[in-house]
Amino acid sequence: MSRKLRGLALVNHAAGSAEDITEVRRQEALLKIGDLQSAIFNSANFSSIATDAKGVIQIFNVGAERMLGYAPRT
Repeated sequence: MSRKLRGLALVNHAAGSAEDITEVRRQEALLKIGDLQSAIFNSANFSSIATDAKGVIQIFNVGAERMLGYAPRT
């Protein structure tokens, strides 16, 4: 392999590693945001139920569990 091709391979490898690190950080940030949203959603002192466009329940908070007497399926 020529010196130029080896140099390009190293640059591509370094760029790939940087992209991998960026992706990991992005995923970690999304997990933290999801945890925060869940904490806010479940700390509310009222019932909250979210449905999809067809009216199928997607999520509900602790207040809705208490009000309805149901727990989510896991």
